[in-house]
Amino acid sequence: MELERSLDKFKEKGLGVVAISYDRQELLQHFAERMGGFNYPLLADPESKIIRDFGIFNTNVPEDHEWYGMCFPGTYIVDANGVVQSKYFEEMHRQRYTADSILVKEYGAEGVKSKRYKSDHLFLTVSAAQHTVRPGNIVTLVFEVVLPEKMHVYAPGVEGYRPLVIEVVEDPYLKAQPTVFPEAKTLHLEAIEETVPVYEGEVRVLQDVTISPRLREESFTIPVNFSYQACDDQICYPPWKFQVEVELDIEQHDRERAPEHLRKKGEK
Repeated sequence: MELERSLDKFKEKGLGVVAISYDRQELLQHFAERMGGFNYPLLADPESKIIRDFGIFNTNVPEDHEWYGMCFPGTYIVDANGVVQSKYFEEMHRQRYTADSILVKEYGAEGVKSKRYKSDHLFLTVSAAQHTVRPGNIVTLVFEVVLPEKMHVYAPGVEGYRPLVIEVVEDPYLKAQPTVFPEAKTLHLEAIEETVPVYEGEVRVLQDVTISPRLREESFTIPVNFSYQACDDQICYPPWKFQVEVELDIEQHDRERAPEHLRKKGEK
């Protein structure tokens, strides 16, 4: 399973995984057995005490609703002293970061299914945090750039030049999040007496993309435009654009209902 592979990566980083739900222990046990078991704890919090203590009680659900008591789904990363270091939460309960995306963003894990591109100015490797996602997942795309010595590209925020831009092509089943760029280096251009933010050497840029919960295909391709203008210590070259594609397998959610005697009161 994709999740099991993700957990192995977590363990390699010295991390443990625990999940908590407002469901009763009997229901979680039935779910785990039906899924073939999990190698991490599933904690039952039927009174939503821990959920309230963490401040993630879902206040959008009315008290008379069968889902009352559920939490806002998300992920905390907690250190050995119990201090929260990072958190990943979304407003929509059907949209959430995958474990692999968190590993890429927090710990620099490598992407999978890499594709390589080459221009006269740089080498580009494009990958995704994982190759199998589910509708509603937020998957991280990884763009790794290697520039030759004395070559640079412009960072966002520079005026009068064309910066490096990652643009996810508009699609009704995709929503692009803001691109995450690394810190730029300040370069002084003596010939024209200007100081500009640039990238040199190796550059890693992350692009989060939300897959629509409505997607029902078995596979999906994310088209992306990667554009930049490169310069060396003597010449600024014409702008360049790569049209890249990231191919993903789509796995639908498990929608099998629990036996009626395990369901919450009022649940159909």
